[in-house]
Amino acid sequence: MTPMDRVEARPYLAPARDQDVRAGENLELKAQVSDLAGARERLGAMGAELQGTERQDDRYFAVPAGRLKLRVSSRDGAHLVAYLRPEEEAFRTSRFHRLPVADPEGMAATLSEMLGAGPRVVKEREVWWWRDVRVHLDQVEGLGTFVELEARLDTIGDREAAAARLDELCAALELPAGEALRVSYGEMMRGSQG
Repeated sequence: MTPMDRVEARPYLAPARDQDVRAGENLELKAQVSDLAGARERLGAMGAELQGTERQDDRYFAVPAGRLKLRVSSRDGAHLVAYLRPEEEAFRTSRFHRLPVADPEGMAATLSEMLGAGPRVVKEREVWWWRDVRVHLDQVEGLGTFVELEARLDTIGDREAAAARLDELCAALELPAGEALRVSYGEMMRGSQG
């Protein structure tokens, strides 16, 4: 049985520590990779827990500060996600707010009319947990394959401890922190379309 067989065999349920999170702060890193299978194998070897897969459809909107997207997930429903994240460092601190949305199409139409529509990003995401770090293995339509790390500062305790965990994951997954991407998928999509 392959890791992907196990993913499809059980429903994805976010760990209780991640359900209904309305606001928080992460320390994050994103890197483009050519080999998700190798990352998957290394995650399993280091004891990371496979949570499942989901399809995400993110619609970005023009805002004066930070980023705003409407995410529709095959596993988690629809949420409006607002976040502030400086892009100057490899490990970036992201403060976010996440609100459930009952009518995603109506919300998308309203936000597009009021704020202006931005890029749309569709991806298949495999979610792993390792020591309060979410690890995403992403296949993003039109952009490629990526590994994204999100260390929960509220559960880890401080930025230094979170950075140490990200360093450990970067080494295990062979992700050079110096090559981390400092833009969102939405910005990457906008750049590839224009």
